[in-house]
Amino acid sequence: MGIPRFIKLPGHKQFNYTPRYWDPEKEAREERIRQIKQEMGMEVPTDPNRTTIRRGSFRTAGQKHKVKANRSSNIRLLVILAVLLFLAYLIFYR
Repeated sequence: MGIPRFIKLPGHKQFNYTPRYWDPEKEAREERIRQIKQEMGMEVPTDPNRTTIRRGSFRTAGQKHKVKANRSSNIRLLVILAVLLFLAYLIFYR
């Protein structure tokens, strides 16, 4: 006879993986052909609001945000420095 189990143990789980092939060169080539056709007026864009997500597109978007943040930070730093220099001038030379 068997020993009764009070805790049910989970069984093994199967993983179904179907590999897909991605050719970045082909994708870049097709994108370039589409851009050239669009520049020549042969192809009209289907949706002007649609953007393509390409490898590294999020990285470049993040870099643009960083540049804008750095620029505003530098301007803020210059304004604070100018105010401090003006206050120092008022205190020491009056």
